[in-house]
Amino acid sequence: MTQSIEAPAKEFCVDWEMEGNDGDRVNVTLSGQVSLLDGSRFYKVDGVLYIAEGAEYCRQVGNPRLYVRRNGVEASGRHWGWETISSRKTANRLCTMDGYFVRTGYWAPSDRSIQLSIVAEHGITRRKSFSSTATVRLVD
Repeated sequence: MTQSIEAPAKEFCVDWEMEGNDGDRVNVTLSGQVSLLDGSRFYKVDGVLYIAEGAEYCRQVGNPRLYVRRNGVEASGRHWGWETISSRKTANRLCTMDGYFVRTGYWAPSDRSIQLSIVAEHGITRRKSFSSTATVRLVD
């Protein structure tokens, strides 16, 4: 299969500040680009998740396991549903190495945009907190 990019890639960025009990803060950033491939039959998300600021305070915010999730929106407004698209990495690990990821998937004719956000799982109970959502519109 020949994969050619027909539409230019669209960039996204999500900045998220997590705050600990003692007022300590860790800033996490998700950035990258989304493109359509092979006659708009597939999408490709290429991105990186990293600690932008406050690396020494990861323990004060609980050293959560961070990952990226995606959701799609069709022309009717119906959503695909959230799905994990990157591996879970602890905040301490992201301090020493950025979390790169690539995800491809099917893009239906009714699909219009893709949503991306960061998830943090805290503690043994895996209580989740979510960043704001970046919506990337790929089809007008």
